[in-house]
Amino acid sequence: MSEIRAQLEPSYNILAQGIRDLSFENHLGFGVVLEEQPEIDIDIQANGKKIDDETYEVVLMINVEAKQEEKTLFIAELEYMGLCQVRHVPEEVMPSLLMIQTPSLLFPFARQIIADVTSNAGFPPLFLQPVDFAALFHSQAQEGETQTIDENTGVAGTA
Repeated sequence: MSEIRAQLEPSYNILAQGIRDLSFENHLGFGVVLEEQPEIDIDIQANGKKIDDETYEVVLMINVEAKQEEKTLFIAELEYMGLCQVRHVPEEVMPSLLMIQTPSLLFPFARQIIADVTSNAGFPPLFLQPVDFAALFHSQAQEGETQTIDENTGVAGTA
């Protein structure tokens, strides 16, 4: 009896994670000293799709552009992917599990990659501030702009 119950209990695992795509454009060059703090624009989004009955792919997309006096200093683009296995989880929980919980788990790794890349390019390391993925998910779902929920898979993503 306990074996049957264990087989039907909800489970969630990240099977794999890593960089799907990484791009860095250094428009400033090495050896130039920045006298002022640049203006930094950051765009963070999450997207998900169903791979099979129990496997989902969640991609955290981070785009950073640093400017100073309208001149672009650098552009960093990162797609950090997590492959998740989800079993026996109610459908109504899936969007928040995949678009809030999973990006929250992936974010620290993506944050470190952005810091390392900017540092290795000769800039001070850029440490992104923590992101409230629940607020991001709910605000985008209400606005209907970039987050949608696929009726077939129950996964939220960018439109």
